[in-house]
Amino acid sequence: METLQNYKLLIDADCPMCRLYGNAFENNGLIDKGTSSPYQTVDLSVSNLVDMNRAKNEIAFVNTLNNEVVYGLDAFKIILSNAFPKLSAILNFKPIDWFGRKLYRFVSTNRKIIIPAKSSGNDCTPTLNVKYRIAYLLFVAVFSSLIIYNYSTSINQMMGWKSSIYRELIMCFGQIIWQTIFLNKILKTKFWDYIGNMMTVSMIGTILLLPMLIFNTSSIVHLVYFMMVVSVMLLEHLRRCKILEIGIMPTILWVAYRITFLLLIGLLQ
Repeated sequence: METLQNYKLLIDADCPMCRLYGNAFENNGLIDKGTSSPYQTVDLSVSNLVDMNRAKNEIAFVNTLNNEVVYGLDAFKIILSNAFPKLSAILNFKPIDWFGRKLYRFVSTNRKIIIPAKSSGNDCTPTLNVKYRIAYLLFVAVFSSLIIYNYSTSINQMMGWKSSIYRELIMCFGQIIWQTIFLNKILKTKFWDYIGNMMTVSMIGTILLLPMLIFNTSSIVHLVYFMMVVSVMLLEHLRRCKILEIGIMPTILWVAYRITFLLLIGLLQ
């Protein structure tokens, strides 16, 4: 495998996801050491070649020999095709290319709500794309509902409650509606960032539940583990609200909704 040299992969120093894949490319020998460079500290001779408005949404990959710049998925395709030449035809196959661009845009647009970080004031925040943000909310809500439905079956039996996928869907989508009603006008420009972070907290909780689906444990163990996961989610929700500098009110409403929903379930059974 030949390592790409004489390139600069411009990443955002304040973006954990950007640093993650930049380091992964370097550590696995796909690009030369030092290729992944924060645009905040890279030489002006390199950064001046880049359209920073485009680089907010698509990673910039600069050839320092001919000053050519490619962005986003095209940058990844160059890196991967160089390391694995047989992948080139697959990556350039039109349906794969189309799906890859959609997936790249989906992840790139939502990258700072998936893995947030405190901004230094000179970050490269992606442009809000409401379509992709809503798609993210829908994806997490449906995925979480399916996993919670399967996970909670034994707990529901212990509590004497009926399991229902529709109830889990109502709970997940209801949380979005609840937070929107109370926080949309209060958070203003930070609302879309908050609601995305909130759903990432749900995704984290869902992922933590997955291992327990493998084991045939008792209902009590499932319930105790579920309570532990909810505690982790609460702490993560607080941490993300602190990063966004939006105070404790969103967390209070988040907890209030879940308590209210559980009480309603108990009353309606």
